[in-house]
Amino acid sequence: MMERAAHLGQRMFMLGVVCVFLCGFHALTQTATPHTPTATASAKADPTTGIAFDVVTIKPSGPDSSYYGVRTLPEGDTLSADNFTVDDMVRWAYHLGHRWGEPEHPDVPKWYGTDRYDIRAKVAASDVEAWHMLDEEGRRLVLRKALAERFKLTCHFADVEQPVYNLVIAKGGLKMTEAKPDEMSPYHFHSPGDPSMAYTGPGMSMRDTPNGPLTVFQRMDMAEFEKSDVFAYTLDRPVIDKTGLTGVYNFSLDFSYQSVTAAPTQDGVAAEPTSPDIFTALQKQLGLKLEPTRGPVQQLIVDHVEKPSED
Repeated sequence: MMERAAHLGQRMFMLGVVCVFLCGFHALTQTATPHTPTATASAKADPTTGIAFDVVTIKPSGPDSSYYGVRTLPEGDTLSADNFTVDDMVRWAYHLGHRWGEPEHPDVPKWYGTDRYDIRAKVAASDVEAWHMLDEEGRRLVLRKALAERFKLTCHFADVEQPVYNLVIAKGGLKMTEAKPDEMSPYHFHSPGDPSMAYTGPGMSMRDTPNGPLTVFQRMDMAEFEKSDVFAYTLDRPVIDKTGLTGVYNFSLDFSYQSVTAAPTQDGVAAEPTSPDIFTALQKQLGLKLEPTRGPVQQLIVDHVEKPSED
């Protein structure tokens, strides 16, 4: 529902177009931060019932390629990844999200995080009905099979102690209200490929309002919020949810996407953001707080990977 600096401008532009689907089943784009040891990156029973892609086409992305993301094509039998590095693909397949700084696996070849590909992975006609029944995690598992076959990918998980931010409820108390079972965002999220159809699942998007741009969230739980691009683009370390909140929320957040490690402008002075930083915005608008600490973060270590043959 992952190398970043050079494409940050492009991705921030695309955020308003595609990140409404970041956490949703239908668009199947990547979500945001490395999982903690208790998160869904842990081994699970394979729910794919043996489904594998029948045809996988991999081509280098064109120089004018602008779309970035993972989606299902209108035919309904094809998973499409556009403008993705192998690192992007692996992180989507294993539900890891973006990375901070250097990769956890520094011995991988340079092309692993730089060369960009367009992938079309199609299931056999006999598997289409079963493919439609898979949830997002199941489709991620199917892509893992393709990565192992075409990129000869082998990998493992390891818990690494590192600096993190704990997301907690601020002293003033929570300022969000839990969404009712049928309550959707007032910003009218729509299904990918069909603007006339309402999207009822969890999602994130950037919207223009009379008071300026807002990042809006629909039916977002804290386990997904901790992995969102809100933190991936602004912080220098992963976020771990320690709020204890179990509900889902519709909310908006007005903050500056300027990173805490952002470089100064050409004149040597950092640009003055028009919105508060993420720390201030979370506390004043949502009643949440980021506390710096250290903690275990489950990281994916790539043991072996090869360039695919082009087809």
